[in-house]
Amino acid sequence: KQWYQRRVRGSTIKMKFLITLSLLLVAALSVEVEQAPASSTIRRLLSRATLYDKQGRRVTLDDLRGKYIGIYFSGHWCSPCRKMTPVLSQVWQRESSRFEVIWVTQDHSEGDANDYYNKSMPWLRMPFNEARSIGRELFSAVRQRYIPTLTMLDPSFNVINYNARSQIERDSSGRGFPWRG
Repeated sequence: KQWYQRRVRGSTIKMKFLITLSLLLVAALSVEVEQAPASSTIRRLLSRATLYDKQGRRVTLDDLRGKYIGIYFSGHWCSPCRKMTPVLSQVWQRESSRFEVIWVTQDHSEGDANDYYNKSMPWLRMPFNEARSIGRELFSAVRQRYIPTLTMLDPSFNVINYNARSQIERDSSGRGFPWRG
């Protein structure tokens, strides 16, 4: 009788363990998998923005056809940003035939943003007022939390690397372009 009770108790413990394990597995599988934002969402946000080149000319998404795109979030007040910008600029100059950067300012004033851009950046920019609205939506859409950061998109606007910054800092020669994550 004792043997039978121990066996039943052991089976009960095993069964509870298996049920608990099964529930944990079901819970883990039912948690929504965080997916990359759809390229259509990123394209939609970028198409709402007005992009300008260094000469002040408007640039459309069609003008960027076939290029990899880096969405660069930074601000003049951010010391790591001021260190990253020249490194990114060197890479951009070497790869500009197949790579474009869109700068989305995180500065607190339009004057600071303009000064930072004019002194440091050769690429495209989103205007300050749009960076405060569309840029914030884009920052969230590509799941960013801090600056500086560079999100790489393939020519179809699919995210290929959420944080290409760390790869570029290690590969300033650009050999690892387009720095897939």
